[in-house]
Amino acid sequence: MRNLKIGLALGAGAARGWSHIGVIKALHKMGIDVDIVAGCSIGALVGAAYASDRLPVLEKWVCSFNSWDVLRLMDLSWRRGGLLRGERVFRQFRQVVPAQTIESCSRRFAAVSTNISTGRELWFTEGDLHLAVRASCSMPGLMAPVMHNGYWMVDGAVVNPVPVSLTRALGADIVIAVDLQHDAHLMQQDLLSVNLQPDMLSAENEDALSWPERFRARLGRMTSRRTAMTPTAMEIMTTSIQVLENRLKRNRMAGDPPDILLQPFCPQISTLDFHRAPAAIAAGQQAVDKKMDELLPLVRAAS
Repeated sequence: MRNLKIGLALGAGAARGWSHIGVIKALHKMGIDVDIVAGCSIGALVGAAYASDRLPVLEKWVCSFNSWDVLRLMDLSWRRGGLLRGERVFRQFRQVVPAQTIESCSRRFAAVSTNISTGRELWFTEGDLHLAVRASCSMPGLMAPVMHNGYWMVDGAVVNPVPVSLTRALGADIVIAVDLQHDAHLMQQDLLSVNLQPDMLSAENEDALSWPERFRARLGRMTSRRTAMTPTAMEIMTTSIQVLENRLKRNRMAGDPPDILLQPFCPQISTLDFHRAPAAIAAGQQAVDKKMDELLPLVRAAS
């Protein structure tokens, strides 16, 4: 029996995308050798590094980030189709993954992007590797779009957040998909919920409480005021995109499910928390550990 080709579909998820590094490392530790990599958004960035044998360099780079480093990489722009131009971060990425074509990668690689003019997805399967990654990462409203063949390209998550279909089209017999947004509803509830319950422990009856109860009552009122604040424009934009991505992802994977679905759990990492790579990587490794029983038979089948 011929060897089965194993494909890895790396989904969108902004800063949670560093979980892909943990997933790949854990799969290699198990002895799973991936033949095909397809990525969307941050999944395309990590996937390109992996397909180019530069994942250790990428991991070292992102694990060195602190919050100020992330801010320094953000080149604000008000007239370029997005809040960020994206030139600084991708100039650094070119040093991590030197310029090359997709065809020169040691593993079969492709990235998905969205043609904003037609609303259709575009698969980058050849040509400039950095153009493909840059186009796939262009979150609408946040990062400026990319011009390609006369069309504007934006984030692939608009049409295909977890590119299982692309992975199969590249020739994968077994698809392992990584979904970074499955627990996004937890963050959305924390972010956008408003406490509508009456404050039973008001300041007037605090005197009847012990000091620990008074402390908890005051903390509760502070939390209530904070959660009732209007969300920022960035919070509204990113959360709305996550809602749409989740609905689209569920519909697409219902019709074309992966053989194994890995779901790193890291609700504490928000959209721009790129300085929290170690926590995200650990979540990716744990996601593989949770599916060990499902992965092992597939490894034997592919050997």
